[in-house]
Amino acid sequence: MAAAASTSSTETQDRAAVVPQLLEWCNKNGIKDASKITIGPVSQAGMGLGLVATAPIKQGETLATVPLTLCLSMDSVRASPLGKVIGGFEPVLGDASLIALQLLYEAHMGPKSKYAVYIESLPRPGQDGFDHPLFWSTAEQAVLAKSSTRNLGKTLIDAVAEDYGWIQSALARGDISGLQADSFDLSDFEWAVAVVLSRSFFAENGLRLAPLLDMANRGEGCTNEPQIGGLGIFGGKGLKVIADRDTDKGQEIVISYGPKSGIEFLEDHGFVPPPLEGNALVGGMCSLTFKISPEGDRFYDDKEDVMGTLGLPMAFSFDVRSDGDVDPEMLQFLRFLKLGGKDAFLLEAVFRNEVWRFMELPVSEANEQAVDEVIIDACTQALANFAEAEALTDELLQKEGVSPLTIARMEALARLRESEKGALVATQAWANRDLMTSDLKVYYQERRLEELQLSGPLTDDEYVDGSGGRRTSNLDW
Repeated sequence: MAAAASTSSTETQDRAAVVPQLLEWCNKNGIKDASKITIGPVSQAGMGLGLVATAPIKQGETLATVPLTLCLSMDSVRASPLGKVIGGFEPVLGDASLIALQLLYEAHMGPKSKYAVYIESLPRPGQDGFDHPLFWSTAEQAVLAKSSTRNLGKTLIDAVAEDYGWIQSALARGDISGLQADSFDLSDFEWAVAVVLSRSFFAENGLRLAPLLDMANRGEGCTNEPQIGGLGIFGGKGLKVIADRDTDKGQEIVISYGPKSGIEFLEDHGFVPPPLEGNALVGGMCSLTFKISPEGDRFYDDKEDVMGTLGLPMAFSFDVRSDGDVDPEMLQFLRFLKLGGKDAFLLEAVFRNEVWRFMELPVSEANEQAVDEVIIDACTQALANFAEAEALTDELLQKEGVSPLTIARMEALARLRESEKGALVATQAWANRDLMTSDLKVYYQERRLEELQLSGPLTDDEYVDGSGGRRTSNLDW
């Protein structure tokens, strides 16, 4: 979608030429319930090919079912020759890198591969609107790094490069039969990862690249995500899509890619959809990351010990939304992060098994104010990054000969910043309001006194005289 400007009718025709063989291949390999759909050009700008109805389809009908055994997944990776060499590999990007490696392995096999026809049908960078941040220039990625609270430069681009480095080392050692170090380069691996991320579905605890279903484009308001279903009397499981609406003959069939934030759409599918009014799942949502650091924290070792005992990491990312609701778990973590001063007694060994639970509620006024200030500072920094991204965008677009593709990418990032800005502003406003009402909260000390029934007024028999004894008027002689 972001690369719509680069799509040409020639590119679509090139892929369309493979469609008859692909449909025949799908039929031979056990794809079921697909008698009312085909692959053809679609009307959505920049989408190229998609699924099209060949007959009227009613809501609730199964559009297609792809056997799990035909999907590229971790199951297929383990069953392939790659399964013997990946045992010690823990890719930063997870399953996506390993499935991408199998995709390249199958491509290298050429006509001998079971997936040869399918691989030939896959789009190349820029073809039929296929775009992804992995294909972007360094200058474009620099704008991306400042356009979201989640830095894809670290979580995606660097991760792909690191996983590629391990694979190249394995190839150099000759660990992967049939592949050499020069069988593919980083750009090939980036293409394969982009294919897996943008065209796979998450089902049965893993990514699954399902031929035919991966041709379905996303539709606004769709609810029909692919799901696991049976293959009939012969057993087995398949990935299927059920129509969530009536569809006329010749109309494009669209599906849901699931509820995702703007940055998740960009990372997974290479585009940022326009926000829908009132749709916080597509629109105002982003993440804030906080880390317990030894810098300036004299109680760091105690906190590390607590988190280690609980099996919890020292850093967390939390979603924030434009509706202003704040995740209670974020407040719990931040109270623990800012624990110190007069509240540090809660880190003593006697409280070690309870301190994390204590953080579910306000600890002290000073701690609660520190939490609000951390949230405000994080939002302020993110908004400052957005302003820097806008300056970088202006600088990039003012260069002579800027391409339509770059313009489209910058427009996508502008939509991304706008969606995240709503969440940040709302969260910052919440923290400011909370800061002003910190004196109205009930804190740990008061709650503890109430638990011990020591918070009420003293009764007559609880008064003592100056010598520490009970008053004589209250003594029962």
